[in-house]
Amino acid sequence: MTIDASTSDARDGRDGQGALGTQQPAAGAGAVLGALLGVAMGVSNALGYLLVLMLSRTLGPEDFGGYSALSTFGVLLAIPAGAFQVVIARRVAASARHEVTTGLRLASGVSVVLFAATALGSAGLRDAFHLSSAWSPVLMGATLLPMTLTGCFQGVLLGAHRLRALSLLYVVTALTRLAAAVVATVAGFSVVEVFAVMLLAAIATALVGAALCRTEVRRIAGGGHGLAAEMLRSNSTLAALIALTSIDVLLARHYLSPHNSGGYALASTFGRAICWGTQFIALIVVPRMRGAGATRTLLKASGLVLGIGLVGLGVVSISPSFWVRVAGGGEYADYGHVAQACVVLGIAWALAQIWLFSEMGAGEHLLGALTWGAVVVEALAIALLWHGSAVQIVTVCTVCAAAIAVAGLVRVLARHQRRLPPLDEGSAVLVADGTRA
Repeated sequence: MTIDASTSDARDGRDGQGALGTQQPAAGAGAVLGALLGVAMGVSNALGYLLVLMLSRTLGPEDFGGYSALSTFGVLLAIPAGAFQVVIARRVAASARHEVTTGLRLASGVSVVLFAATALGSAGLRDAFHLSSAWSPVLMGATLLPMTLTGCFQGVLLGAHRLRALSLLYVVTALTRLAAAVVATVAGFSVVEVFAVMLLAAIATALVGAALCRTEVRRIAGGGHGLAAEMLRSNSTLAALIALTSIDVLLARHYLSPHNSGGYALASTFGRAICWGTQFIALIVVPRMRGAGATRTLLKASGLVLGIGLVGLGVVSISPSFWVRVAGGGEYADYGHVAQACVVLGIAWALAQIWLFSEMGAGEHLLGALTWGAVVVEALAIALLWHGSAVQIVTVCTVCAAAIAVAGLVRVLARHQRRLPPLDEGSAVLVADGTRA
């Protein structure tokens, strides 16, 4: 996860250069580089779904369900990687006002603690996700170290306005994982072996990130005053978003049969394709949250996300079972209707993501707290009542995600109304005539 640091907030007024001497892109160049980043993220997501296509066939529904559940749990544990990227990018970009750091020292410590906790709880995770070996959680936990370091490298590149290098790193991340999936498919790997090659892929990506950032890493300190506290503040809203978009797979694995949980895991990737595929729009929104046109930008961004989502829904609705068979093979053919429902869920996630990213950009936390409440309600509703089928689970998740999207819209519109200047007598007359200046 990333933010676009090419913002007026990241300028110190010295001929367009920051304190580190990084050149700010001109408006036209910035738009081109932003588009390049969007393309790179799109390619990365496409390669990620190709990985799902390969592993769903290689592992089969039962093992794929276990792999997806543990991978999703890993996404929750990798939240600090995304938060490091946001915080480091902000510090590097606004280097005139903040202590600059790569965050590598704190990132290493955090990821080692997470790995240790995962290793200690590996037996419990094995049982909770119906895995064949406790080594799968151990290997997944080990992957957190290179992933978190890569998050720091992405933050450095973004904060330094090196969007070409950042785009390359996104693509490399996807390519190394895809290469691991190819090896797993050709060799017919088990779940444990898949996590082993994914660990190697994460290490390779981190090495590429270190090479791309070698100049900045030599010049910038690895620690930073107040970085841990800033991380905790940034983690809250980001963690709420990740939990909202992840918990469904964990609940499905626990309450559905192994085979049905695998079908749900594959179907849910259709929703995630909408959410993560439109994330670059949310990223562009972040640096514009302090300007006069913030509300207009948000409404345009949400409209674009909704439009993309509806196009995706239309395409999938033509023949849901066909797309599921293409993605996972004949064993998943019965889950076409679930995939269709998951696209609707993905649209709700994507809209909620817009509002949550905008709140992070504005340094606010209310919607993040509401999202945590929605996650708790979602988990309780599924655990206590609606867990008899995949459709029940996806319906509950859609309602909760849509509630956050609507809350974000209402909150932004209400805030916009409060910011409007009061009309004087003359301007009121002009409004009545429909010709306000």
